[in-house]
Amino acid sequence: MLLELKRDSHVPLYTQIVTEVRRRISDGALKIGDRLPANRELAKTLGVNRNTVTNAYAELAADGVITSRVGSGTYITRVPAPAPASPAKEQSLPSPMPWESLLAVQGRDNWLQEMAGFETRREVIPLALALPSADLFPLDDFRRCVDRALRRQGRILLQLGTTSGYAPLQEYIAAQLALSGVKASPGEVLVTNGCQQSLDLIRQILVAPGEEVALENPTYPGALSVFCGASSKYISVPVGENGMDLNVLEDVLSQRRAKLIYVVPSFHNPTGVTMDVASRRRLIEIAGQYRVPIVEDDIYRELRYNGPEVPPLKALDEHGMVIYISSFSKVGFPGLRVGWIAAPQVVIDHLNRAKQRSDLHASLLAQAAIFEFARRGLLAKHIKRVKKAYAQRRDAMLEALEKHFPNDASWSRPAGGMSVWVRLPESINTSQLLVQAIESGVTFVSGEHFYSSSPQQNMMRLSFTMAGPQAIEQAVKQLGSMIKARLLKSRQQRSVKRVEGLRALV
Repeated sequence: MLLELKRDSHVPLYTQIVTEVRRRISDGALKIGDRLPANRELAKTLGVNRNTVTNAYAELAADGVITSRVGSGTYITRVPAPAPASPAKEQSLPSPMPWESLLAVQGRDNWLQEMAGFETRREVIPLALALPSADLFPLDDFRRCVDRALRRQGRILLQLGTTSGYAPLQEYIAAQLALSGVKASPGEVLVTNGCQQSLDLIRQILVAPGEEVALENPTYPGALSVFCGASSKYISVPVGENGMDLNVLEDVLSQRRAKLIYVVPSFHNPTGVTMDVASRRRLIEIAGQYRVPIVEDDIYRELRYNGPEVPPLKALDEHGMVIYISSFSKVGFPGLRVGWIAAPQVVIDHLNRAKQRSDLHASLLAQAAIFEFARRGLLAKHIKRVKKAYAQRRDAMLEALEKHFPNDASWSRPAGGMSVWVRLPESINTSQLLVQAIESGVTFVSGEHFYSSSPQQNMMRLSFTMAGPQAIEQAVKQLGSMIKARLLKSRQQRSVKRVEGLRALV
């Protein structure tokens, strides 16, 4: 696609690209359904920065002229309306501020927001987001807890508070951690706006631009968005059947200096695997040998459906190497945004200052309400109820996969958590499959979003918490039919190519 750009013009290059694309569509050189070059390809052709093309495409998409399809490309969807004639006086007015050219392009895509939008549609069976089922929320119980908290301390809770958190909740968290073998005083607990903020605060105090972080590959996309930004460096450590590959980790740390190691040792997101005790001890030993702190994301710990409990890394840590993070989002209510960090006092002090600069403190009302909910035993009752429901839904998904997916597919069998990790034959691209699945009313997350490097195009994560057993069976059946149809088409195409090759020999 040849576009005429004037380098000496005062008009920004991205605006010139927008104008040229519109002109070529209006002239008929480009037609509805035509595929535009990828950002990188067009940027190379025009000799401009990739961000310039990204901004131009964003403006065209906002006007509905083009549409990007996951795993497929960017296509022209309509002919732009002609620009309205403007009086000479209006033409002399300054042009609008070119915000798109000024804003930094984010390092990671916005898959979570896109999926959240699809999940809210009633006709969709949601297998994408690993979130609690809103149908199981005990709204009346929680409403009463909010009311009690306001009646008792309303004037305090609606005023500014301390950065570290609501003291009774800090004490409760410390007591709960002690039950799992973690020794932390209330003062060594910082209440945050969920694990996402916890990770960002930890990055702020520990990782300077250009310093390296060791990450599981694949791993939680929220961690990738925090640690794998434009100025970041990272070490991708593969995940096996027992969690992070410690042989690879040890080999890497012997050659490169990492500022921290991030792991999800229990019901790993997305693979579902759980690191055994021996491996946890070895991980702590490796981290101690190379003096690298560990960030333990233990957000799924309470959601174990079968098998023996495994102590957290922090419970096995004798040298203060582990920073422990978790939240109430998976077992309670994600909308409250109440999480926490447990770490040595010196680390908490630095995190406190970083949090104070960020937002002063998490919502006191949300903290007091969840404390009241927990204090009255309602949280434990709720966890027991959702664990029973989620175990049934997990089993329904595993049974449906056995029944409807092709024989050459494989998947995890997690003892807890919220998702199943599926490997499809290599000929299946799950990003392309997702486009078809959404049209059929089923969502999931394609595997590429979980990788910091070497993304696997044939992986998919299916979450089982937000749909009932019957809906899960229906969704997996639909996905299985789509996958089998694609495999059949792929085999037929290969067969045709083989026949053509034989004819060529004759």
